[in-house]
Amino acid sequence: MRSHRRLRRGLMVALALGTAAPAGLRASGTSPALALSAAAGAAVDGQRSVTLDGSFDFANAVQVAYPLNLVVFQGSRFVRYRVPGTAVAGDSPELADGDLAASEIDTFGQEGSAAAAGVRIVTLIADRVRVALPAGFPAGPTRAVLYAVVPDGNVLSNPIDFTLP
Repeated sequence: MRSHRRLRRGLMVALALGTAAPAGLRASGTSPALALSAAAGAAVDGQRSVTLDGSFDFANAVQVAYPLNLVVFQGSRFVRYRVPGTAVAGDSPELADGDLAASEIDTFGQEGSAAAAGVRIVTLIADRVRVALPAGFPAGPTRAVLYAVVPDGNVLSNPIDFTLP
């Protein structure tokens, strides 16, 4: 009898918590919540990399393989990492203003060509990604942004600025 009451109470609490959550905090099947919270560039023996922390909607990106992309850029020079997939590098007029808009993603997604073999995602875990950058990325101000193309439209994270050493 007590176990039934505990079970019923537990279900009521779970139901209350589930319905009390604001709509923006509930899981969505089509619109991921993408956010970047920290970035740190590194250089070892002339090879540059960046580690980014944030919310990548990791389970869906890896298990469902929706088109999640990480873009690292300096001016119009960029490298785009498809999660999962290969890296693409090039120059894009869409990035010349220092930003990537949702309306530019379709055009931007067609630009660039396959990056060198060492340019890749090195580490990907639930809240962190580390990528190796192309040799053409010099020390200096750099920006990164995540985006996904989903049935509801294009979804972008906040851009994050950092400095490559």
